[in-house]
Formats: sequence, structure tokens, C-alpha cells
Amino acid sequence: MLKLRQLYYFKTVVEKGSISAASSMLYIAQPPISKALQHLENHWNVALFERTPRGMIPTDAARCLYQRASDLLQQAQNIDAEMRAFSEGQRGIVRLGCVDMGVGLVAEAIAALRVRHPDLQFSLYQGDPPYLEELLDHRQIDAALTHLPLTLNEQSIGSIPLQPLAIRALCSADGSLAALTSITLTELADYPLVLLRRKNGPGLYERIVQRFTLAGLSPDIVAQASDIPVMKQLARQGVAVAVVPTLEETVTDPRLVSLPVPELNAAADRLVLIYHQQHSESAALKPLLAYFLSR
Repeated sequence: MLKLRQLYYFKTVVEKGSISAASSMLYIAQPPISKALQHLENHWNVALFERTPRGMIPTDAARCLYQRASDLLQQAQNIDAEMRAFSEGQRGIVRLGCVDMGVGLVAEAIAALRVRHPDLQFSLYQGDPPYLEELLDHRQIDAALTHLPLTLNEQSIGSIPLQPLAIRALCSADGSLAALTSITLTELADYPLVLLRRKNGPGLYERIVQRFTLAGLSPDIVAQASDIPVMKQLARQGVAVAVVPTLEETVTDPRLVSLPVPELNAAADRLVLIYHQQHSESAALKPLLAYFLSR
């Protein structure tokens, strides 16, 4: 008879790469983890790991089991959370990830959903797209409001396209650009820039650089960052002009001025809500998906 604890130990070993690392993560001794893995291998008469000096490499059988076990453990967690929610008089908790430029949409969604579902609660996570996709892939969040392109290739991932983003240049309110109402690529090329860049894979950074190249310009990129608050701080201090994707036409920070860059809008991404399709009918997630589908 399979036990969820055995699958949980197995899943942690896959994610951490070794029994010792899983032991540290779970705060338990190594023998129970080793015993659980041995039980699973004996149960199906398959090898789940190739044991090497560099760690434990999952076999094809282990990769298949990892996906199944992740889904099963998530379902068990959903059942536990929903039953506890009923016992506590709640209706569920939505674990929602969000990129910086989507915070406004998340705030609007929470406000609207609280009117229709006053007992619904939210657990919020903020980060860049690769981080949010990793959380979703490991079933640590229910959905993520992120932006294209996605690096997840799983066919089980559902998506709801949302608003396209616009590119704006953020500069110090005390700088020479503050008097402008918009800015061109040619003008931007004369100033030091900080651009948003993904930690993994191509994205907005590469498309913006390509736009400069096609215009015959060489941008002065002094920094690249995966975190928009960091970029804003550089702009506030006059270190560089921050070229960022956003939904907002203005900034609330009086130390910054936001200038449209029309020539870069074609390079902008689109916001998208992603989720695991098999969880779309869960009591907590279903109202969120319905809200964004109705926009």
C-alpha cells in the first residue's frame, strides 16, 4: 500500500538532488528517506535513481512518478486545505503569484472577488517569471500572473491572455529628461540605461537591444536587472534611465518621471494568467479564473 509520506520523501529527493539535502529540508534523519525510496523501488521493481558521486539522477520511471506524485500530493493538500477551510468557516485560500507590473491587476481582482466571495482568502507571492513558473511547476502556487514568453512547456498548463504591456522610460524628476512628454530611441541612446532581463531564457532585453540595432543605434547599457524595484532605485538616483514594461501611464513616486517610448511598444510582452488545467475546478481557484476570463 502506497503512503503519501513515501511519495513526499521521493518528491523532495528529486527536487533537492540527494537524500542528505532532502533530509536537511525535511528536518528528519536520512534512514527513513532511504527506506521510503527502497520501498517504492521494490513495490514496482524499478530503479528510480542513478546514484552518482554528484548526486542522485532520476531515471525515466522517476520522472514519470514525480509528475504523478506531485499531482497526487497537491490534490491531497487541496483536500486538506478545503476541509480545514470548511471547519474554520472559510471557503478556501488562493495561492497567487504575480510579477511587479501585475500588482495593480491583482489588487483589482481581490477587491472584486471579495465582494462576490467574502470568505475567499489569498496568499500572495511576488517574483520574476522564471521564479513564478518554478513555484507553479512545483505546485507551490495555484496560479501566476506573469508575462510572455513562458518557459514552461507542459501541455497541462492553461493560460488566460490579459492586457499587453507598454514600454516606458523612468528617469529622475531632477534630470534633463523630466521636461519631455515622450522619448525616442535616438534620444535614449544618449543616456545610460538599465534594462530588465530574465535570469533564464530570452525575453524583453533581447528584443529591446534588437530594436536599437535595427535603428542603427548602440545603447549605453550600464546595468541589467531582473527586479523592477532595483531599476527604479537606479533611476531615482540618476544613475540610469530604467526601461520597463508597465500597464501604468504615470508613476506615483514624485522622484520619478515616466515617459512613453512608442518605438519600443512592439517589443513589449503581454500579461497572462497561468495555472494547471487539472486544478481549474478547485473551489478556491475557480472564482479567480472566472474573474479573469470575464475581463
